Amino acid sequence: MRQLLRTAIGLAVAALFVVPSAELRAQEYPERPITVVLPMGPGGSHDIHARGITSVLSDVLGQPVIMRFVPGAGGVQGTEAVLAADPDGYTILFSSNGNDQVLPQTREVTYNTLEDLTTLARINMAQPILVAAADAPYDSVEEFVAYAKERPAEVNFGVVGLWGATYVATIQFLQATGIDVNLIPHRGGGDAVQGVLSGQDQITWLYTSPVKSHVVARTMKVLAVAGDEQVTHDPAFSDVPTMAALGYPEVNFTLERVFFAPSAMPADALARLREAFKEIIDHPSFKAYMGRIGEPLHFMSGEEYDALRAERFESYSALIESSKRN
Repeated sequence: MRQLLRTAIGLAVAALFVVPSAELRAQEYPERPITVVLPMGPGGSHDIHARGITSVLSDVLGQPVIMRFVPGAGGVQGTEAVLAADPDGYTILFSSNGNDQVLPQTREVTYNTLEDLTTLARINMAQPILVAAADAPYDSVEEFVAYAKERPAEVNFGVVGLWGATYVATIQFLQATGIDVNLIPHRGGGDAVQGVLSGQDQITWLYTSPVKSHVVARTMKVLAVAGDEQVTHDPAFSDVPTMAALGYPEVNFTLERVFFAPSAMPADALARLREAFKEIIDHPSFKAYMGRIGEPLHFMSGEEYDALRAERFESYSALIESSKRN
């Protein structure tokens, strides 16, 4: 009888220390380093953002966060690499609305972004800026358009991938101005910068962070910013006119920098990552880093951004169809 009593007491005490498996996984995640895949080459705005984000994310999660560049096919290869990995929460994607909502409509891909990927967080948004070498023979959009029209099919216009980060703005610009140019694809923003500086490309759309040092050094100049809002977060670009003010309101693409993960990842890992991104937004080191690179914050939670993706996907269809007719 005493033996049975001791056994019952032992089982009862042991039960107090049993943790449900889901809770245990949540406490344990992450147990090892996390890889962030960038589906573009180094040197661009995503690269510059990721350097600051990954270091702070590592502090928040208590594990190393490693950057891995997988450029190719305008972002398809990097996305495929994430979806080919074990969906355990240790391989995530730092991509954009272009790769998520535009690119899959322009070619055959092995995945359905709206079904196979879920959002962790949107970090910010950015309007592309139209840049040229400082010694280019034009100082305004009007002068460049005239220059290009005098030289049909002779001007090289750099783009980041086909339907990549700057391609939509390029198509909008070409349709609005009616100029005939050669599109020169690059694997990332860093390559596109070098395309202009080397003289290979006469002009390109890029983002403020990879070109700021060149603008300050006066080796590049900025002709315009897409959309109808000037760049107010960085004085180096505060005087740049908008395309809307110049008479081209249809040139209005906005890049969104977004972290995604496979939809099949465990719910507890998804919840922890989403919470971690909410934490880094208020992290002093992250705020300081974003200030140094001159980039704003437009944070949106994963749940909020997921609710918008299908509608955004449809909104790009008309532009894609019109580009096929031209």
